[in-house]
Amino acid sequence: MLVRSNSRRFMPSQADEEIHQLSYLQKHMANILTLLADSVEGEGDDSLVLTMETFEHLGFLVQFSEGTSLSQAATFFANSDPDMPAAPVPAAQVLDWMSQDIASALEYSAERSAAKESNQQTMSDLDVTMAEANASHPRNSTPSSNPAYYRNVTFVEGFSKTSVVKHASDIKGNSIKVLNCHDSVIYILAPLKYATVYGCSDATVVLGAVGKVVKVEHCERVHIIAAAKRICIANCRECIFYLGVNHQPLVLGDNHKLQVAPFNTCYPQLRDHLMQVGVDPGVNKWDQPFVLGVVDPHDSLSHPAGVSDVKAESATCLDPDLFNNFLIPSWFGDERQEPTCNPFPLPEIYGACQNKKRSALEDIQKTIRELQLDENRKRELATALHAQFKDWLYASGNIRQLYCLQGD
Repeated sequence: MLVRSNSRRFMPSQADEEIHQLSYLQKHMANILTLLADSVEGEGDDSLVLTMETFEHLGFLVQFSEGTSLSQAATFFANSDPDMPAAPVPAAQVLDWMSQDIASALEYSAERSAAKESNQQTMSDLDVTMAEANASHPRNSTPSSNPAYYRNVTFVEGFSKTSVVKHASDIKGNSIKVLNCHDSVIYILAPLKYATVYGCSDATVVLGAVGKVVKVEHCERVHIIAAAKRICIANCRECIFYLGVNHQPLVLGDNHKLQVAPFNTCYPQLRDHLMQVGVDPGVNKWDQPFVLGVVDPHDSLSHPAGVSDVKAESATCLDPDLFNNFLIPSWFGDERQEPTCNPFPLPEIYGACQNKKRSALEDIQKTIRELQLDENRKRELATALHAQFKDWLYASGNIRQLYCLQGD
C-alpha cells in the first residue's frame, strides 16, 4: 500500500474511494449544477436550466455504461430529436435525477464493500457504473452474477521496479486501469475510451490516446504523459502531468505540488490513434486547470482534523528550462514507420527552450568532432563518455528499464 506522507492514514482501497467519491458528489451536486446552469427568466428553481451540451460536462465526474453518453442515459434528454436542439431542463429536475442515481450507486457500493469485508465476495474490484448499479440492485442479484464484473477492462496492476508495454493488440475492451504500480515505467500505446491511474508512486505512465477521460487518483511523484479529451486529477502529490487535452484539466480533492506541462512524446501510430478516438491535437488546454470545490476538514480520507476549509490547491506550470521530450524506444512500434514528431504544437517558450538545448548539444558534438586527437586519446574520450552515460543510467534507474525492455 502507498503510505501518505506527513503521517496521513494509509491510502484507501478502491471500494472505499468509490464510496468516498459518490458521497462527495452527493454532498456537492447542487453546487456543481448551479455552477453549470444558465439563468433564465423565472422564479425559484425554474430560473436555472441546463442545456444538453452543458449537462454532458458532468461526464467529467460520472460515467454510465460504456458507449452510453450521459444525455442518452438521462430520461429528459434520451429521446431528443438529433436534428433539433434539445430544450433546456430545469436544474432542479437534473438534481433530482442525479441524486437518485448517486444514492442507488452509493447503496450498491456499500453493499459490495460489506460483502468483501465478510468474505462473501471473492472477486477483485471492478468498475461498476451508476447505471449498472441501478440495474443490478435488486436483492436477488449477487456480485458474482452481475455482468458488470465481467466488463472488458484491461488491468496493469502491482508492478514494481520494471517496465510494462501494452499495444492495441494487448488491450481488452476500451478501458485500462493502472493500479498500484511503483518505481516503474508503463507504456500504454493504444487508442482507448477511458483510463484510470490509481495508487501509483515514483512511476512514469504514458497514455497514448484516450477519447473520453483519464482519471488520476492517489498518486505520488508520478509523471503522467497523456493525450486525451479530458483528464480529472484527485488527491495527488508531487506529480507532473505532460498533457495534450482538449478540455481544461479538472482538479479535485486534496492535491499538493502538482505541475502541468505540454505533451512531450510521440510514437509512430499516435496520430492515427488520436484520430480514432476523436482527440484534436490542434487544441491543447494543458495550462488551464480548473479547480472544483474546497478541501473539506471533515473528509477523513484526505484531510487532517482541525483545519478550516481552504480552496483546493491547483497546479503550476513546469519551468520551461526543466521541460524535456520523453523518448519512447523505437522498437515498440512498427519499425518500418518513420518516427513522428509531437502532434501537439509546443508553446513558444517551451519550443525555444528545446531549441536552446538542441543547439547546445550540437555545439558539443561539433566540438568533439573537431578535436585533433590521436587514436589513443579518442578511445580515452569515448571511454569517459560511455562511463558517464552508464553512471547516469544507473543513477536515474533507466538501466533497469533498458534491461527489462531488451528482455521483452
